[in-house]
Amino acid sequence: MMLDKKAVNMLLTLDDARLALVIKKIASDAGIDATNLKIGPSEIAGIRAAHSTATDSDLSRADELIKSFKSGKRGF
Repeated sequence: MMLDKKAVNMLLTLDDARLALVIKKIASDAGIDATNLKIGPSEIAGIRAAHSTATDSDLSRADELIKSFKSGKRGF
């Protein structure tokens, strides 16, 4: 999934439970063990706030980090 404003806006329309599932799926696809990842109401609120104010540059950097993690570099 390429992170861009259109994708983020689509994610923000999801209810909290579905958004948490998508986040866990993205994490899992990036090679992160998301089985113990706790995403409660306060985390969802923070994620929504961060995504709603994210710039294209922020999203591009996040996409680079995810790709880096997937390739095994795991570096920032």
